[in-house]
Amino acid sequence: MVLGAVLGALYPPSALGWLAPVPLGLLFRATADSAPRRAFRITWITATAMFGVMLSWLPQSLGAMLGWEVSLLFPVLAALLGLGCAAAVVVTRWAAGRLTLGALPLVWVLLDALREMGPLAFPWGGLGYFLSETPLVQVAEWGGVSLLGLLVGAAASAVAAWSWRGLWVALLWVGALAFGVTRPLESVGTRPALLVQGAVDPRAKVQADADREWRRYLSLTREAGVTPGTLVVWPEGAVPWPPPEGVRVPAETAVLLGASVGGAAPRNAAFLVRGDTVVGRQDKVRLVPFGEFFPGQARWPGLYRAVFRSLGLPALVGRVPGEAVRPVTLGAFRVGVLICYESVFASQARALVAQGANVLVTPSNDAWFGASRGAEQHFRMGRVRAVETRRWWVRAGNDGITAVVDPRGQVWARLPRFIPGTLPVAFSEREVLTLSVRWPGWVVWAALALVISGLYMRKVVHIFRLAHW
Repeated sequence: MVLGAVLGALYPPSALGWLAPVPLGLLFRATADSAPRRAFRITWITATAMFGVMLSWLPQSLGAMLGWEVSLLFPVLAALLGLGCAAAVVVTRWAAGRLTLGALPLVWVLLDALREMGPLAFPWGGLGYFLSETPLVQVAEWGGVSLLGLLVGAAASAVAAWSWRGLWVALLWVGALAFGVTRPLESVGTRPALLVQGAVDPRAKVQADADREWRRYLSLTREAGVTPGTLVVWPEGAVPWPPPEGVRVPAETAVLLGASVGGAAPRNAAFLVRGDTVVGRQDKVRLVPFGEFFPGQARWPGLYRAVFRSLGLPALVGRVPGEAVRPVTLGAFRVGVLICYESVFASQARALVAQGANVLVTPSNDAWFGASRGAEQHFRMGRVRAVETRRWWVRAGNDGITAVVDPRGQVWARLPRFIPGTLPVAFSEREVLTLSVRWPGWVVWAALALVISGLYMRKVVHIFRLAHW
């Protein structure tokens, strides 16, 4: 349990994530030396403690918004996430035998990839993010966060083995570190943008006043005195769509705004608007489970109504996910829009850049995180998308985090949280395609191939020994 708590504390925004291979290596050693049943128990307890500390902001933020009763679900979530890790480790221990230490880094990379898939996807806890605050993050352009995770896992196995064979892992880390610290600095951006932070109480959104919300953001935008050609970004769900009669954005600039679309199929969307013209639209594809959609609500509507009633909430209706992602284009801008939660999905950022996006933009609403460290985790994980794709990343949050990040993952400017304001920034379009974009998921596929081939060879050797005997 102590090892898990330490791992959770080392997760971003901690700057000590590079130490994660030590407690993780001790876990690997304990599981490799144990029978499968004991390995399962050790891993489950450790991983549950890790997620418990890592996600400690969850009961704090949701409890403040929805009542303390919601906090009772938090131990269940941590235990389920820990169960996934324990299951992966025990299968590896059973199948790999003496090769467990070599297989565990590969299996953990596969496990992290699985957590990014499906409607209940939750990428928190990926090993690669332990290196997000270090110069080693720069190698993400070669293989994304999965390659970073492989570096962490390999180092953990080297710690567990504690032999001269671990020197090659140390050389890999030295090489990655050298690459990171010698990356040239980015020059100042050439394209102006204005990021608008409305700092609206999320509870006030439940009784949204369309005219009030539109005028709030238009007022902040106009007070900033934007010049023609400036890209203005409003947060996720900043306003309801369509705009009220007589309300329009300035015709001389483009506004990328987050909007809630009502009707029979409610959606969370981003619109690129100039005057009365909608230049482009992107619907949110990755919805937050149990936040923006409710799994099984159509099958068990009575159950959800009872839960909502017990929490003092109205009968909430889940949103409909978007069907595809594509850049939103305006002149030289080909904007890859990652709406809030989508910024933690490497696959979506890669897909947008592969389709031509030359800048990444995130309208977000982290107000439900409150003052917890959840918003910082969300932001630090999203910064890795800039490095993986070598794109500028522009982010406007309702109450923060509002910032601009360069292709090295460095923050150039940032607004304080919880106060309304605007942030003039600059960015540049980038056209280069990194290896991570050109060969998406190659680390995951390589890990899968190595695991399968390793298990096959172990079986062949076992059969050969039996035959020889």
